[in-house]
Amino acid sequence: MKISVIITTYNEILTIAEIIEQVINVDLGDDFEKEIIVVDNISNDGTRELLRKLEKEKDIQVIYQTKNLGKSFSFRTAIPLCSGDYVISQDADLEYNPQDITKILNHLILNDYDVVIGSRIETGKRYHAYKINEYGIDFLNKITNLLFRTEYTDVATCYKLMKSDILKDFNLKCNGFDLDYELCAKFNKIKIRAGEKSIKYSSRSFQEGRKTIFSENNIYVDGLKGLYVILKEKFY
Repeated sequence: MKISVIITTYNEILTIAEIIEQVINVDLGDDFEKEIIVVDNISNDGTRELLRKLEKEKDIQVIYQTKNLGKSFSFRTAIPLCSGDYVISQDADLEYNPQDITKILNHLILNDYDVVIGSRIETGKRYHAYKINEYGIDFLNKITNLLFRTEYTDVATCYKLMKSDILKDFNLKCNGFDLDYELCAKFNKIKIRAGEKSIKYSSRSFQEGRKTIFSENNIYVDGLKGLYVILKEKFY
């Protein structure tokens, strides 16, 4: 069995080499192997040049985008190239711990799930650097659960481990962070078995590269796009 890890990156010169090494070092056990596909979204801070070097040194495949159409467009670009039985997305920063991939995979196998979502949410505990992000995620979770009769706690999480045949059958449209909501809506529409597993999360600050309210496609824009996708998937 094989798991495909898609790492999408844009201007992550400080973390890309470390995150690739961490994913390489993830121990999935004797029954699983992994492939790593990195998609660079036209980085201009030296990330692309570093990836060309790492591509020669590491057992990875790198896709160099020629146009910046968004993080999720890069993820979608890699899907047809995945040869694994399962697919998971990995951010290029250090917010998500790749060691949790093993925990998520084991939870999927043990419970015979089609999808397992890595949830950052712990009752009574802060998980994000900024409350406004938590409020927005909580609101969109509640809308998703209300409309699709689900019990998700963290629809916006990066970690979604999916059977590749299911993922490849989806006609995905979203290019930004709204893809998370499109995926969760589609999971429910085809009545697959989905579960959640608690994961670790280390949120970045604005100074470390997190979007601000002044960023192009800022957190408010992302939230509105997510809401639009949820409603579209439910009613159209």
